[in-house]
Amino acid sequence: MAETEERYQRYMDAIRRRVCSVCLDQRDDGACGLTGRTCAIEAHLPQIVEAVIAIKSDRMEDYVAAIQAQVCSRCASAAGPHCELRDRAECSLDAYLSLVIDAVEELRESSG
Repeated sequence: MAETEERYQRYMDAIRRRVCSVCLDQRDDGACGLTGRTCAIEAHLPQIVEAVIAIKSDRMEDYVAAIQAQVCSRCASAAGPHCELRDRAECSLDAYLSLVIDAVEELRESSG
């Protein structure tokens, strides 16, 4: 189990370098500024990583479909295809999906 946690931690670290550094919710000191809820990327990290590494495509639509099927469909903020946070542009996963994919792909390629 520790190996799995360490693996996901490496992905979270890569995502933080790519996403958190440009996130609009970042505080002046660099810490996450979200209050009252957890970042969607952190909340669903294992599902996000598994969805992204299962896809090998040049088409963003393929990644979006995988994320919607494996992550959004299980998220408490979504009611079917409708997502309140995404509709209000408050879902970090939706807003920064391309950067998340880049971070996961980069780590996957460097790992083997």
